[in-house]
Amino acid sequence: MGDNKETPADFTADVAEDIEIEFVDDDTAVDAPLDPAEQSSPPTGLEPVDLGPSVETEIERLESELDELRDIHLRKLAEFDNFRKRTERERVEIKRHAHEDLVRELLPVLDNFDRALEHRSESDVGAFHEGVEMIAKQLWDTLERQGVEVIDPMGEQFSPEYHEAVHQVEDESLEPGTVASVLAKGYVCNGRLVRPAMVGVVSDPPKQIEPPTESSNGEVDE
Repeated sequence: MGDNKETPADFTADVAEDIEIEFVDDDTAVDAPLDPAEQSSPPTGLEPVDLGPSVETEIERLESELDELRDIHLRKLAEFDNFRKRTERERVEIKRHAHEDLVRELLPVLDNFDRALEHRSESDVGAFHEGVEMIAKQLWDTLERQGVEVIDPMGEQFSPEYHEAVHQVEDESLEPGTVASVLAKGYVCNGRLVRPAMVGVVSDPPKQIEPPTESSNGEVDE
């Protein structure tokens, strides 16, 4: 048969001629360029971040608002300090004028006292006494206009809020704790206690101790 057929040996010989195998020693460095992606270092998380113009503008706005609020705070502190000083001056001024008003109300009473003392030798005792009573009434009317009220607790129950016990009184006709005498009246001005009334209070009666009784058999019963 005249067909030309290649044998496996012939095919192997042709392939061997086309393939060149290059063996590289392990100790020999290979100078091959690296890929740019491989040359970059891995991210560490500390790289600078571009905030952009919008974030920087927001920071500037917040700093401006902070300066404005600080300025407002300082102005308010100054205004409050001025208000406190002005209120204190007004309080002192009101107190001073209040005293002046009271003195002005009492001046006519003092004038009448002076007149009564000047003419006491020229008038009889009855007229002098009547004049003093009128002056006393005028004085009390003046104090009432200033909001003064008297505390005269005679016969009332003792109240530590408005009374001050000076001594004790033994009186079986009155209940214990009753005001039996008033040494000095108390006074209240505009609802505030100025001076408590000095009083004597009925004390509790002493307890009666019954003597022991003797029974029929001669024993003492307690």
